[in-house]
Amino acid sequence: MSTVEEPSRDRRVLYVANTDWYLFNFRLNLIKEAERRGWIPYLACSDSGYTERLRSHKWPVKTLPLSTKGANPFREAWALYRLIRECRKVRPDVIHLFTLKCVLYGCLAAPFVPRARIVGALTGMGYLFTSQRATVRLLKNLVLIALKLGLKVSKAQLIFQNEFDRTEFIDNGLIPRERTRVIRGSGVDCEAFHPMNRKPSTNDKRRLLFCGRLIAEKGIRDYLQATATLREQGYKFDSRIAGKPYPGNPSSLSEQEVADLSVSTLHRYLGHQDDMPELLAATDIVVLPTYYREGTPKVLIEAAAAGCALITTTIPACEDIVENGSNGYYIKPSNPDQLAGALRKILDSSWETLYELQERSRQIAIERFSDTEINNRTLACYND
Repeated sequence: MSTVEEPSRDRRVLYVANTDWYLFNFRLNLIKEAERRGWIPYLACSDSGYTERLRSHKWPVKTLPLSTKGANPFREAWALYRLIRECRKVRPDVIHLFTLKCVLYGCLAAPFVPRARIVGALTGMGYLFTSQRATVRLLKNLVLIALKLGLKVSKAQLIFQNEFDRTEFIDNGLIPRERTRVIRGSGVDCEAFHPMNRKPSTNDKRRLLFCGRLIAEKGIRDYLQATATLREQGYKFDSRIAGKPYPGNPSSLSEQEVADLSVSTLHRYLGHQDDMPELLAATDIVVLPTYYREGTPKVLIEAAAAGCALITTTIPACEDIVENGSNGYYIKPSNPDQLAGALRKILDSSWETLYELQERSRQIAIERFSDTEINNRTLACYND
């Protein structure tokens, strides 16, 4: 286990993220642990409805226009200026940046706060790296040029959530290996997510859950096609879908498709869900057929901790979470036929076999993704 130097009480860390939702749902325990060890947290993010929840912890939260949807160059320049001004006001010892956009802007702001250590956490590459559209590819090239410059002037340390993303940055000359490390995800509270909270099925059917943004890259269309195939073959199961569409992404389900889903008798559409422990306590199998360039899918490690069987894809982001045949199954990305086949294996198995898959998921979560160890390793970056 990593050891972390205890800082003096007056050392400050500024957390910068696209949204308050991200900080609240993914990094709350990290911020609490940093505060417990003597760091004074400051937060900067856009407001998506969670700002007051963060302020309830007595942390200063500055609302900045850092949304991922920003495309107007003048507004983006204004956002960068606002971030620089906030950094100069807080005068942090550490600036911890989350997501690609915030890493870019934070690195460009670094010369204005020369005493601050810059730690960037790349939580995934996203649409910018998966889209083949000519305009998006041009934007990607411009972003990489700016990022290379920012990483050079800031001397930032980058945290990746998988080895594939780190290797891509190193091979493209964006950052030397010695300023990188891999920390798998943001961790999971294995006490909050626990198999002991599981609710038994009321109708003896296996309970499936898709949880994620309703975009093609997350696999929602593959899930809908695979489950339709299984129902045509006579399989009976309960299916729930949690998540919201993403209008800024052209692959998102349309408003009409979401409306149709909300009245469907084949699936129960839940929309966005805040209480993930409660949601997973009534789930047997979590399905995430993603091919999105994300870091480590939070829903998969939470589902593992809650003792769910898992089905996901062979992309690097999902490695180490699923052991094929041991706690679930891997499939190739964008392959609804394989997805139906993997689901069929679990639906055809006995309840005893399903319990064995679920028990192994729990073991993997404890061994590899406990937030205690993840937070220790992350906080060590503040002192390196």
